[in-house]
Amino acid sequence: MAIASAMPSESYPSAKVVDRAASAGAVVALAGCLLLPFVEFRPNRIVDGRLLHLLQCAGVWGWVLLAVLLLSLGAALLPGRYRGRGLLAGAVLSFGALLFALGSATTKLMPAGDTPARVSIAGGAWIALVGIAMIWFQGNRVARSHKASAAAALTGTALLVAAWWFGGLSQLSLAVEYRAQADTFWQLTYSHVLLVLGGTLIATVIGIPLGIVAARSGFARAVAIPVVGIIQTIPSLALYGLLVIPLAALGLPTLGTVPALIALTLYALLPIVRNTFLGVSGVDASSIDAGLGMGMSRRQLLWRVEFPLALPLVLEGLRAALVLTIGIAAVMAIAGAQDLGTLIFLGWGSIAVDLVLLGAIPMVVLSIIADQGMRALESVVVSPGIRIPREEELSA
Repeated sequence: MAIASAMPSESYPSAKVVDRAASAGAVVALAGCLLLPFVEFRPNRIVDGRLLHLLQCAGVWGWVLLAVLLLSLGAALLPGRYRGRGLLAGAVLSFGALLFALGSATTKLMPAGDTPARVSIAGGAWIALVGIAMIWFQGNRVARSHKASAAAALTGTALLVAAWWFGGLSQLSLAVEYRAQADTFWQLTYSHVLLVLGGTLIATVIGIPLGIVAARSGFARAVAIPVVGIIQTIPSLALYGLLVIPLAALGLPTLGTVPALIALTLYALLPIVRNTFLGVSGVDASSIDAGLGMGMSRRQLLWRVEFPLALPLVLEGLRAALVLTIGIAAVMAIAGAQDLGTLIFLGWGSIAVDLVLLGAIPMVVLSIIADQGMRALESVVVSPGIRIPREEELSA
């Protein structure tokens, strides 16, 4: 009887455990809102201005934001079966309250009429956004529901649109910079995506066969793995400088898309080659023996046994390559590549912080999309029995 009475409390251990990641996110967001400046009011786009805290400028929306963050902190204490959806709801509502608080502060501070004055997002709001993202990601992990995650994403998007059109968010300095650069922004984003996909695709065509050969041949392994590792250690500007001489000797352009594409291909090789090598060489010997016992040739063995079992690691390498090249592509703007890095360098040159952010924020979004997209692809094409265990699966 004593054992039976102990069973219910042991069946749901998460019911009494505080979600540390989510609670840390809520505390970070609250600290950002209460301790750091929320917005900065500047006479124009390049001079320093006056820093204001949340409750000084956001009105009732400031109190709403604090209240919702406290509710999110409380969601970290919910029983396990309710916690995931509670955290997602708290994160979405906190995100919406943050947007409307920024819009309210902007509407309150901006003078009427055509003015060069700007209201920029200050450190406290950025820290709050990081904390809310921590709650959101933890909610997705705990909920483990594609429907709940999709509903949260759609609701967050709807709140962003509502804050933009009705909450004053469109008057923020970042939004003003976007309107001034709208056509250029989308052209540069498109070019950035094409550059990243092109470099990763070429690296995939080269890297996967190279990884397979390295798994088959000790000589190829001794050459390929160190070489791609050394390339990864070369700083991006130095690599571009090293490419100038051979490109000029071959009569190829030394500025623009060509050197940027070559550099991104070289940087993407390491995770692809290494993961392919580890995946193929790590296939269990008994699986290979079984294939040989069935009369498979070496080619059949590779494509029917070894590569399918190595696929999770190969996809993980592709995911790492995509995320890596999204960031490195920005530096290629120095080489004349037209991508989001152009906005970053333009912003630095004109001392316009919000123009820098206009180039940087989309890269963060693209990295998240690439990461989550590759994880979704893995869940579709890889058998559940051979997937790489994620942190949330190990903690289940």
